[in-house]
Amino acid sequence: MTVAAVVTAAGYGTRLGSDLPKALVAVAGEPLVTHAVRRIARVATQVVVTAPPTHLDAFARALDGLDARIVPGAGTRQESVNAGLAALDLAPADVVLVHDAARAFQPVAAMRAVVAAIEEGADGAIPVVPVVDTLVTAPAPDGALGDPVDRTLFRAVQTPQAFRAAVLLDAHARGGSSATDDATLARALGYRVVATEGHERGVKITHAGDLALAEHIAALSAEEEKV
Repeated sequence: MTVAAVVTAAGYGTRLGSDLPKALVAVAGEPLVTHAVRRIARVATQVVVTAPPTHLDAFARALDGLDARIVPGAGTRQESVNAGLAALDLAPADVVLVHDAARAFQPVAAMRAVVAAIEEGADGAIPVVPVVDTLVTAPAPDGALGDPVDRTLFRAVQTPQAFRAAVLLDAHARGGSSATDDATLARALGYRVVATEGHERGVKITHAGDLALAEHIAALSAEEEKV
Protein backbone atom coordinates (compact mmCIF):
# COMPACT_ATOMS: atom_id res chain seq x y z
CA MET A 1 0.00 0.00 0.00
CA THR A 2 1.51 3.29 -1.11
CA VAL A 3 0.47 6.86 -0.33
CA ALA A 4 -0.23 9.54 -2.95
CA ALA A 5 -1.41 13.11 -2.46
CA VAL A 6 -3.35 15.79 -4.26
CA VAL A 7 -2.58 19.28 -2.95
CA THR A 8 -5.25 21.76 -4.02
CA ALA A 9 -3.79 25.19 -4.71
CA ALA A 10 -5.89 26.46 -7.60
CA GLY A 11 -7.71 29.23 -5.72
CA TYR A 12 -6.95 32.89 -6.29
CA GLY A 13 -7.26 33.84 -2.61
CA THR A 14 -9.54 36.84 -3.06
CA ARG A 15 -10.25 37.03 0.68
CA LEU A 16 -6.52 37.23 1.38
CA GLY A 17 -6.34 40.52 -0.53
CA SER A 18 -3.24 39.54 -2.50
CA ASP A 19 -2.43 40.07 -6.17
CA LEU A 20 -1.01 36.54 -6.19
CA PRO A 21 -2.88 33.25 -5.84
CA LYS A 22 -3.02 32.39 -2.16
CA ALA A 23 -0.68 29.42 -2.45
CA LEU A 24 2.07 31.67 -3.83
CA VAL A 25 1.94 34.16 -0.95
CA ALA A 26 5.21 34.00 0.95
CA VAL A 27 5.46 33.01 4.61
CA ALA A 28 8.91 32.85 6.22
CA GLY A 29 10.43 33.55 2.82
CA GLU A 30 8.70 30.75 0.89
CA PRO A 31 5.31 30.34 -0.78
CA LEU A 32 2.61 28.52 1.17
CA VAL A 33 2.52 25.77 -1.45
CA THR A 34 6.24 25.12 -0.90
CA HIS A 35 5.69 24.60 2.82
CA ALA A 36 2.68 22.36 2.15
CA VAL A 37 4.37 20.14 -0.40
CA ARG A 38 7.57 19.79 1.60
CA ARG A 39 5.58 18.46 4.56
CA ILE A 40 3.26 16.13 2.70
CA ALA A 41 6.15 14.70 0.68
CA ARG A 42 7.38 13.18 3.95
CA VAL A 43 4.26 11.01 3.91
CA ALA A 44 3.38 10.56 0.23
CA THR A 45 5.52 9.06 -2.52
CA GLN A 46 3.51 10.81 -5.26
CA VAL A 47 2.39 14.44 -5.02
CA VAL A 48 0.26 16.31 -7.56
CA VAL A 49 -0.47 20.02 -7.10
CA THR A 50 -3.45 21.67 -8.78
CA ALA A 51 -2.57 25.25 -9.69
CA PRO A 52 -4.31 28.19 -11.36
CA PRO A 53 -3.84 27.77 -15.13
CA THR A 54 -2.60 31.36 -15.30
CA HIS A 55 0.29 30.76 -12.89
CA LEU A 56 1.76 27.36 -13.81
CA ASP A 57 5.25 28.77 -14.37
CA ALA A 58 5.23 30.51 -10.98
CA PHE A 59 4.21 27.27 -9.29
CA ALA A 60 7.00 25.44 -11.11
CA ARG A 61 9.48 27.93 -9.67
CA ALA A 62 7.96 27.64 -6.19
CA LEU A 63 8.27 23.85 -6.26
CA ASP A 64 11.64 23.63 -7.95
CA GLY A 65 13.65 20.91 -6.27
CA LEU A 66 10.59 19.21 -4.78
CA ASP A 67 9.19 16.01 -6.29
CA ALA A 68 5.74 17.21 -7.28
CA ARG A 69 3.78 17.30 -10.52
CA ILE A 70 1.77 20.44 -11.31
CA VAL A 71 -1.52 20.28 -13.21
CA PRO A 72 -4.04 23.01 -14.03
CA GLY A 73 -6.90 23.29 -11.56
CA ALA A 74 -10.52 23.90 -12.45
CA GLY A 75 -13.45 26.09 -11.52
CA THR A 76 -14.47 24.15 -8.39
CA ARG A 77 -12.54 22.31 -5.71
CA GLN A 78 -14.13 19.01 -6.70
CA GLU A 79 -13.13 19.47 -10.33
CA SER A 80 -9.60 20.36 -9.27
CA VAL A 81 -9.33 17.24 -7.12
CA ASN A 82 -10.54 15.20 -10.11
CA ALA A 83 -7.77 16.74 -12.22
CA GLY A 84 -5.24 15.82 -9.57
CA LEU A 85 -6.51 12.27 -9.28
CA ALA A 86 -6.27 11.80 -13.04
CA ALA A 87 -2.57 12.69 -12.85
CA LEU A 88 -1.76 10.06 -10.21
CA ASP A 89 -0.69 6.49 -10.89
CA LEU A 90 -2.97 4.63 -8.49
CA ALA A 91 -3.74 1.07 -7.48
CA PRO A 92 -7.15 0.44 -5.83
CA ALA A 93 -5.62 -0.28 -2.42
CA ASP A 94 -3.41 2.80 -2.35
CA VAL A 95 -4.07 5.63 0.09
CA VAL A 96 -4.77 9.09 -1.34
CA LEU A 97 -4.42 12.27 0.70
CA VAL A 98 -6.35 15.37 -0.37
CA HIS A 99 -4.76 18.43 1.17
CA ASP A 100 -5.17 22.21 0.99
CA ALA A 101 -2.06 24.29 0.35
CA ALA A 102 -3.69 26.88 2.60
CA ARG A 103 -3.16 24.48 5.51
CA ALA A 104 0.55 24.53 4.81
CA PHE A 105 1.70 23.93 8.38
CA GLN A 106 -0.32 20.86 9.31
CA PRO A 107 2.18 18.71 11.25
CA VAL A 108 3.39 15.53 9.62
CA ALA A 109 2.15 13.53 12.62
CA ALA A 110 -1.44 14.54 11.84
CA MET A 111 -0.94 13.42 8.23
CA ARG A 112 0.44 10.06 9.32
CA ALA A 113 -2.53 9.59 11.65
CA VAL A 114 -5.05 9.66 8.78
CA VAL A 115 -2.94 7.21 6.79
CA ALA A 116 -2.77 4.87 9.78
CA ALA A 117 -6.57 4.94 10.09
CA ILE A 118 -6.90 3.72 6.50
CA GLU A 119 -4.32 1.01 7.08
CA GLU A 120 -6.39 -0.11 10.07
CA GLY A 121 -9.49 -0.59 7.93
CA ALA A 122 -11.35 2.70 7.54
CA ASP A 123 -12.48 3.81 4.09
CA GLY A 124 -11.59 7.41 4.86
CA ALA A 125 -10.18 9.53 7.66
CA ILE A 126 -10.12 13.24 8.42
CA PRO A 127 -8.30 15.24 11.10
CA VAL A 128 -10.56 17.25 13.39
CA VAL A 129 -10.02 19.70 16.25
CA PRO A 130 -12.34 20.85 19.05
CA VAL A 131 -14.32 24.04 18.56
CA VAL A 132 -13.07 26.65 21.01
CA ASP A 133 -15.49 29.51 20.29
CA THR A 134 -18.90 29.89 21.89
CA LEU A 135 -21.52 28.86 19.32
CA VAL A 136 -25.05 30.14 18.73
CA THR A 137 -27.59 29.54 15.99
CA ALA A 138 -28.07 32.15 13.25
CA PRO A 139 -29.63 35.47 14.33
CA ALA A 140 -33.39 35.91 14.03
CA PRO A 141 -34.78 38.16 11.25
CA ASP A 142 -34.97 41.03 13.75
CA GLY A 143 -31.30 40.57 14.67
CA ALA A 144 -31.90 38.83 18.00
CA LEU A 145 -29.03 36.62 19.10
CA GLY A 146 -29.45 32.94 18.25
CA ASP A 147 -29.72 30.16 20.80
CA PRO A 148 -26.58 28.73 22.44
CA VAL A 149 -25.20 25.50 20.96
CA ASP A 150 -23.24 22.89 22.89
CA ARG A 151 -19.82 23.20 21.27
CA THR A 152 -18.66 19.87 22.75
CA LEU A 153 -20.86 18.20 20.13
CA PHE A 154 -18.90 19.79 17.25
CA ARG A 155 -15.46 19.54 15.66
CA ALA A 156 -13.74 21.63 13.01
CA VAL A 157 -12.56 19.64 9.99
CA GLN A 158 -9.02 19.94 8.62
CA THR A 159 -6.93 18.37 5.89
CA PRO A 160 -5.36 16.22 4.62
CA GLN A 161 -8.32 13.91 4.25
CA ALA A 162 -7.29 10.33 3.48
CA PHE A 163 -9.10 7.62 1.51
CA ARG A 164 -8.52 4.30 -0.10
CA ALA A 165 -7.98 5.16 -3.74
CA ALA A 166 -10.93 3.06 -4.92
CA VAL A 167 -13.21 4.84 -2.44
CA LEU A 168 -12.16 8.33 -3.48
CA LEU A 169 -12.45 7.55 -7.19
CA ASP A 170 -15.91 6.10 -6.66
CA ALA A 171 -16.99 9.05 -4.53
CA HIS A 172 -15.99 11.48 -7.26
CA ALA A 173 -17.56 9.36 -9.99
CA ARG A 174 -20.93 8.91 -8.27
CA GLY A 175 -21.08 11.77 -5.76
CA GLY A 176 -22.90 15.05 -6.18
CA SER A 177 -21.37 18.36 -7.18
CA SER A 178 -22.34 20.45 -4.15
CA ALA A 179 -20.19 18.81 -1.45
CA THR A 180 -17.63 21.06 0.19
CA ASP A 181 -15.17 18.24 0.88
CA ASP A 182 -14.34 14.69 -0.17
CA ALA A 183 -15.45 13.10 3.09
CA THR A 184 -19.00 14.33 2.48
CA LEU A 185 -19.02 12.64 -0.94
CA ALA A 186 -17.74 9.36 0.50
CA ARG A 187 -20.11 9.30 3.48
CA ALA A 188 -23.11 9.96 1.23
CA LEU A 189 -22.32 6.69 -0.54
CA GLY A 190 -22.11 4.74 2.72
CA TYR A 191 -18.37 4.57 3.16
CA ARG A 192 -16.94 4.56 6.69
CA VAL A 193 -15.02 7.75 7.40
CA VAL A 194 -13.40 8.14 10.81
CA ALA A 195 -12.03 11.13 12.70
CA THR A 196 -8.41 11.43 13.78
CA GLU A 197 -6.66 14.03 15.89
CA GLY A 198 -5.85 17.23 14.03
CA HIS A 199 -3.63 20.04 15.22
CA GLU A 200 -3.99 23.76 15.87
CA ARG A 201 -1.19 24.40 13.37
CA GLY A 202 -3.37 22.96 10.63
CA VAL A 203 -5.33 26.22 10.51
CA LYS A 204 -6.44 27.39 7.07
CA ILE A 205 -4.83 30.63 5.91
CA THR A 206 -7.79 32.61 4.57
CA HIS A 207 -7.57 36.30 5.48
CA ALA A 208 -4.70 38.78 5.55
CA GLY A 209 -4.63 38.67 9.35
CA ASP A 210 -3.91 34.93 9.21
CA LEU A 211 -0.50 35.60 7.68
CA ALA A 212 0.92 36.85 10.98
CA LEU A 213 -0.20 33.60 12.62
CA ALA A 214 1.36 31.64 9.77
CA GLU A 215 4.67 33.45 10.26
CA HIS A 216 4.57 32.54 13.96
CA ILE A 217 3.80 28.89 13.22
CA ALA A 218 6.57 28.74 10.61
CA ALA A 219 9.06 30.11 13.14
CA LEU A 220 8.02 27.56 15.76
CA SER A 221 8.26 24.73 13.25
CA ALA A 222 11.73 25.83 12.14
CA GLU A 223 12.99 25.89 15.73
CA GLU A 224 11.57 22.42 16.44
CA GLU A 225 13.22 20.97 13.33
CA LYS A 226 16.59 22.15 14.63
CA VAL A 227 16.23 20.09 17.80
